Amino acid sequence: MAQKHDMTIGEKIRLCRKNCGLSQQQVANALGIDRTTVGGYESGRRQVKLTTITKLAHIFRVDVSDILPAESSEVPVKDDPDFSPSLKPIYSLTKDEQQLLISYRLLNPKGKKDILAKITKLNSKT
Repeated sequence: MAQKHDMTIGEKIRLCRKNCGLSQQQVANALGIDRTTVGGYESGRRQVKLTTITKLAHIFRVDVSDILPAESSEVPVKDDPDFSPSLKPIYSLTKDEQQLLISYRLLNPKGKKDILAKITKLNSKT
């Protein structure tokens, strides 16, 4: 297997996606694009815009540099002793929970605050 720093952007996207236990369709839904576009990114048939890489990093809970090609860049892997607990995969969640979490991660700080306030309000009514 190639060294992690020898991986293409597409290979890194695929690895991060799989580490999170997400399907291409779930990632596509979160980005508002077609599933075949995500497949194109992963296979190298499509070029990934920097803004999309930034969104993917938020979804996967990794740094943008973990997706971009660089000699010192390494994608965190579940079996890696340096894998941060904050990057714990969300594969144990239901599909709806995963989609909610992905959508939340893409929000700006104000959006996150608003959503949390709404959820807190809904929970207090039950």
